[in-house]
Amino acid sequence: MPLPRLLKTPSFRLAALSALLFSLIAMLVFGLIYWASTRFIERQIDQSLLIEMASLESQGQADMAQVIAERLSAPSTREFIYLLQDRDGQRMAGNLPPQAVIEGWQNFEIPDQTSKDGDPTQLRAFAKRLANGGLLLVARDMDELDELTDFMENSFAIGFAVTLAVALGAGMLLGRNFLRRLDKVNASVGSIMAGELHRRIPVGSGHDEFSTLSVNLNHMLDRIQELMEGMQQVTNDIAHDMRTPLSRLRQRLERARITACSVEEFEQTVDAALEDVAGLQDMFGALLRIAQIESKARRAGFQSVDLSELAQTIFETYQPVAEDGGRSLTAEIEPGVTLPGDQQLLSQLLVNLVENALCHTPAGSMIRISVKRAGGVALLSVADNGPGIPETERPKVLRRFYRMDASRHSTGFGLGLSMVSAIAGLHHGQILLEDNQPGLRVSIGFML
Repeated sequence: MPLPRLLKTPSFRLAALSALLFSLIAMLVFGLIYWASTRFIERQIDQSLLIEMASLESQGQADMAQVIAERLSAPSTREFIYLLQDRDGQRMAGNLPPQAVIEGWQNFEIPDQTSKDGDPTQLRAFAKRLANGGLLLVARDMDELDELTDFMENSFAIGFAVTLAVALGAGMLLGRNFLRRLDKVNASVGSIMAGELHRRIPVGSGHDEFSTLSVNLNHMLDRIQELMEGMQQVTNDIAHDMRTPLSRLRQRLERARITACSVEEFEQTVDAALEDVAGLQDMFGALLRIAQIESKARRAGFQSVDLSELAQTIFETYQPVAEDGGRSLTAEIEPGVTLPGDQQLLSQLLVNLVENALCHTPAGSMIRISVKRAGGVALLSVADNGPGIPETERPKVLRRFYRMDASRHSTGFGLGLSMVSAIAGLHHGQILLEDNQPGLRVSIGFML
């Protein structure tokens, strides 16, 4: 995988930015710890020098040279360096050469001595003028402080390098994983753009944002494929179903042109042609209505609809129609079942179901409308004891223009149940076609 491309990935840049921020914070913390530690050691050294100075002064000036000599020979006090000079600057005791010394705190080097790291020995000293005009200096080397600072600096350098290397390595690993998943997405998208609409984006085994995005994109692709297949099916069905009425219309007009001998015959032909045109207009009107319903635009005008009252109205309207056709229409309606929706569309849905049952059942059949509430679902069903629909055909009858062989010679274009499905989908309803033993039961569950 090319390194420049890897370095440009969001994962690597995020890891690098995090490493940079962490490094800056670590440097700040290290600086505070470094400053506090060195200050603490310096105060300890200064305190020990003051104590040693006070101890020597308590011995008296006459015996001070002897005490210094004894302490230099004692192992417990070899950490200190002494210089006792008289008023003329001559050394009286100590292990430092005579030199011009000022009173108070001071830092200086011993040119002839080196520390462990090879640099001249650094001393921290405190000097005080005595009552007899002499001068006493007590000092300590700074090796302890130098060792501490060297250790802290080395530790920080190693820790910083390891942290930076781990962060950059993690960034490269995450970036490589990101690019691999992105390449798979691009490959799938390229295949889909090339016409392989069945291809889907690999989801992977994780549950991160990338997997969630892949799942959502796959759902979108499923919907697009469904719409594309539906559009293709509609196009084929329109071409197939329009052939018959257009052919019939043309035959009538040609026959009238050749054989009609009177105005009355021409008028009859024109009336029949107008009926065919009206039928075609109804078909396209139904298609446009289904398309408008599926666009979800009408959800903005949803209001509370009393489904019980609506079903009761449809029942009372179609009961005489059913009796005239020799059929029995009954209802079992639970009062007060309401849901948010479009009353006109829900009325159209119920009318289509009832008319579909009246159209496809023989005389003597029984049709039943049912409305009830089950938990948080409003259940609407229209059942009959007619010939029903074979189980293999039930998913197909919801498609536009689909008509079973038994109903090929009946009126209509096969759009009634398609409109029912579209209206149910607009209202978040689940439609189910079941065997009524015998007959068909169409049930729709609306989430309340």
